[in-house]
Amino acid sequence: MREIQASTITDVVEKLCIEANYHLPEDVKCAITGCRACEDGEIAKGVLDKIVENYEIADAQNVPICQDTGMACVFLEIGQGILQRQSTKVSEEDMTKDT
Repeated sequence: MREIQASTITDVVEKLCIEANYHLPEDVKCAITGCRACEDGEIAKGVLDKIVENYEIADAQNVPICQDTGMACVFLEIGQGILQRQSTKVSEEDMTKDT
């Protein structure tokens, strides 16, 4: 059986997550620009233009693509111990409360 250091897996997963959040694949970019070219509605054209602008900025400046999904990506170092996870549901009201 082959052994792999946990740090190796952590490093690869970190790089993949960053890549996925910073750069869209070319086929996705082509699909977005193709939809933009076929779109008749002015509002839809504007939204698609902003999406294109956003991924171009992300590519050029090596920053995350803005995806207002209400989700966060967090990296944690947890060591080799057992991780117990408790799932918590957060309502939209909880997310908009001033704390």
